[in-house]
Amino acid sequence: MKKRWLSVAILLAFSLMLMSCGKASSQAEPDKGTESPAEAVTTVETSETEEATQASEVTTGSEEDTQAPEEATTEAPQDPASSSSEKMDVTNVDFDALSKISNKSEEYGFSNKWRDELNRPDGLEYYDALYGEYSAYNHIDTEEKIIYLTMDEGYENGYTPTILDTLKEKGVQVVFFVTEQFYDEHPELIQRMIDEGHIIGNHTCSHPASGMPSLGLKAEYEDIKKLNDEIYDTFGYQMKLFRFPQGNASKQSCALLQQMGYSSIFWSFAYYDYEPDDQMDPKEALDKCLEYIHPGAIYLLHAISGTNTEILGDFIDGAREAGYEFGNFPVDELGK
Repeated sequence: MKKRWLSVAILLAFSLMLMSCGKASSQAEPDKGTESPAEAVTTVETSETEEATQASEVTTGSEEDTQAPEEATTEAPQDPASSSSEKMDVTNVDFDALSKISNKSEEYGFSNKWRDELNRPDGLEYYDALYGEYSAYNHIDTEEKIIYLTMDEGYENGYTPTILDTLKEKGVQVVFFVTEQFYDEHPELIQRMIDEGHIIGNHTCSHPASGMPSLGLKAEYEDIKKLNDEIYDTFGYQMKLFRFPQGNASKQSCALLQQMGYSSIFWSFAYYDYEPDDQMDPKEALDKCLEYIHPGAIYLLHAISGTNTEILGDFIDGAREAGYEFGNFPVDELGK
């Protein structure tokens, strides 16, 4: 009997203790930092998913802004380093020293009849010897199958947007030599050239038919400086390359440009493409462009040419099929 009451007493005490613990647990503030192992795993996975989603949203943006990697690449500048924003001092010119250098003008030209073992035209060495000490170039000295494309923009003839579209599609960088007339009438095209990674070169304000040396030293300087300053003030772009109209130059003219910080760029390939109303047959022109291809070639094409506009894509493809690639013009390597 006594044992039975003792057992009842123990059970009653144990029941009271359980009731007390349950009540205390239900009234206590939950411990927000405590989770079961399963709950902890779920929380971490949810957090990581949210972070990944947020990172994806930050990276890709809206659906309209999202581009495939290939599209993003083609719209980026081909060679951002080619755009120079640091202004050169073009006023550090010693006119007394320049006046002692010959101003005898030379008509630029060479023979395609005679070619060397790399298919380079005869006569390049003559101009190298004549102007080379003044940072003047008619080709880039290399045996690698690289060619460089330049286009003269005396005025706009309606073809430049199409030319730029083709260059963008093919991923080719060009040096565009612009005149003041082109700058005055189509600054938006110059801006597009810069934005798409092309190089802008100085092709004078007056484009004198009798050649730059005919202007006289001071007038020549003012002509070059005027377009230099206009391009820089408008676009924040410093030109470093110069092309003589008709290739008509002198030692004095080349030396002047060198003192102004410019390199003079001639060419090792050109053909009759500069008369808009007298254009070569496209197939004949394309065959000529490919026939005379050579390592380090500097091609001169005129952007006023309907034929050039038509064959440009085929020329790029044909040159690549022949094992050549189009180089980014080595502006900052010249003169070193």
